[in-house]
Amino acid sequence: MKIFFNYILNYFKTDFNVLSHIAIGIFLTLALLINYNFQLNGKADFYHGITETYNKEPLSVVYLFLFYVFAFIIAAGILSYFSKNKGKPLFNRKFMLFGIIAMLFLALDCSYYIMQYTEGWFSDNQFIERWGRACASNLSSTVTIIIPLYLIYLLVKHFRPEWYGLRLNGAKVLPYFWLILFMLPLIYLASFQPDFLETYPTYTDNYEYKFLETDQWITAGIYELCYGFDFLSVELFFRGFMVIALSRFVGKDAILIMVVVYCFLHFGKPAGEAISSIFGGYILGILAYSSRNIYGGLIAHLGVAWGMEYLAYLQFN
Repeated sequence: MKIFFNYILNYFKTDFNVLSHIAIGIFLTLALLINYNFQLNGKADFYHGITETYNKEPLSVVYLFLFYVFAFIIAAGILSYFSKNKGKPLFNRKFMLFGIIAMLFLALDCSYYIMQYTEGWFSDNQFIERWGRACASNLSSTVTIIIPLYLIYLLVKHFRPEWYGLRLNGAKVLPYFWLILFMLPLIYLASFQPDFLETYPTYTDNYEYKFLETDQWITAGIYELCYGFDFLSVELFFRGFMVIALSRFVGKDAILIMVVVYCFLHFGKPAGEAISSIFGGYILGILAYSSRNIYGGLIAHLGVAWGMEYLAYLQFN
């Protein structure tokens, strides 16, 4: 655990700006209040008003792109105003260019636009179709996030040395298992909340295993593996690209900007989860920046995500 705390302490000892953190905190507080108290198109919150109203339509990509670009630019503006970093984010052309391109990838991923092309892939049986489409949805980030980032990696020499944090670089992952143990009691308490149970488990029993003539744990396990794969793209995008890659242009300022966009990504989840994503994303961002790899964050993210799934299953059984 020592190296874990050293990374965090070192971050706060060097170039820590209180005012920029306060300003980011105020912005996220206002954004959270608006999202969870403002209905759009009759939906429960602003985010679902976009994603559910224009689901799989081109407009969903456009609106989500503007949604994430807004978060990205405001965060960059705040950091530019308060930060001591000479390469101020808002005025660093390469940072802004690659950041805005990345927001397009994120919007495409969250809009489920490409899922329309999976029509007809699965059996006409509604139970198998639901299960198959749920698995495909979690694997769709291969097309929307992983392949586009790989193409940027091939084209931009600045990002090649660290490969978005996928190089081991002597990665120490044991502290992240301690982080999972610390989070489990909090997840357990959250699992009793109504809004938590409205979202989790993300996999529901559709009896597809009966039609496939197999055991339920097999179809559930396949889904959970696909669900876990989606977190690889999350870590690759937020900690690998937005922190490790883009920090080459703006240094540690990339961490807080990533946190803002990461919080906006969670606006479709329960409010408590969106708030916790700020702190979780912040810590994982610091650790990724300091270690220059994403493996620890990936382990922590998967542990928490599957822990939430398992505890939600227990509530329903």
